[in-house]
Amino acid sequence: MSSVLGSFTALPNLHPALVHFPVALAFTALALDLFSLLSPRRLWPERAAAALYALAAAGAVAAYLAGRQAADGLGPISAQAETVLSRHADLGLWTMIVLLVAAVLRVAASVRGAALPVARFGILRALALLVLLGGAALVGVTADLGGALVFRHGVAVASSAAISPQATPAPAPTAVAESPEVRLTRGDDGALEWRPAPADRAALGTILTPLPGGARVTVVSTAAPGEGLALEVNGEAFLVLPGTFDNLVAGARLDLDHFKGAAGLAHHVASRKTAVLFTVATGGEARLARRTDGTEKTFDTAPIPPPTGTVELRTTAAGRHLKGFVDGKMTVHGHGSSGEPGRVGLYLNGHGTVRIVSISVRPAGDH
Repeated sequence: MSSVLGSFTALPNLHPALVHFPVALAFTALALDLFSLLSPRRLWPERAAAALYALAAAGAVAAYLAGRQAADGLGPISAQAETVLSRHADLGLWTMIVLLVAAVLRVAASVRGAALPVARFGILRALALLVLLGGAALVGVTADLGGALVFRHGVAVASSAAISPQATPAPAPTAVAESPEVRLTRGDDGALEWRPAPADRAALGTILTPLPGGARVTVVSTAAPGEGLALEVNGEAFLVLPGTFDNLVAGARLDLDHFKGAAGLAHHVASRKTAVLFTVATGGEARLARRTDGTEKTFDTAPIPPPTGTVELRTTAAGRHLKGFVDGKMTVHGHGSSGEPGRVGLYLNGHGTVRIVSISVRPAGDH
């Protein structure tokens, strides 16, 4: 929200204020239109109902646009909240469309009522009323999901306590040459979080599996014990975690100071030719794309400061909503199919050393 607007209201954005208009106006329009049918000799209820149809549609447009802006301004939220948010956004779009259709039909019936045959005028009004009934139902469901976001998940009210995919605190990484599995946390819902140690050479092929045909990835020593696993790569490589996921929240903390190219998260990975990619280029660009049978479609790109030190990446997939976050701020947002459930892991395309501080994934539930 702009600083000018912030001087007039304590609301984080205009969406909470605007959503009340389509809720109130849609149901009021419905009630008044039914009343006008019972009082056919009175002209004002019919005209007032038509005006309320139009106002409800205008309110729905304003609420939807403000909601999109509000959603894009959110920081990381829990996996469950991401799923609810995507459903809320999808139903908000359909609510807006249905109320616009109802308004067009109802206003047309009112404006041209005198010039239309009685039968056609009645059909047009009945059709508008039926469409508004559907719109009112959508308003109710959409509003309920919005309430769940605020009061059940604390979105835009308080920081969510469940934005990390870990189920229990992961052990602190050490330089001891014990099994990398010791530092892999598995949640009851299938969530994974791994905080590797420099000595976790055995992790390649067990926790992180390179896909066949990619560049060779090797573990190298690091001058910072206890600060993750350093990998050297020269080319393109996918390193995937165990298990398959559909709707998800995935994250990674990577040190790219000694790497040139693009690095990030891959999900819905079927092969090197089919995956969804969220990457940051060391030159300063975030990118969200889908690769299908070797052909890439870019959903969104955005300039970012060239990453220095440890960068925190996060990506979400909920229904057709795909997002990418850099250091807690959403930078790219796309809409499209993720494809069939698949593997999740790291995507590296460049040369140099990437240090993995942590990598995690949590299922987000059905959309």
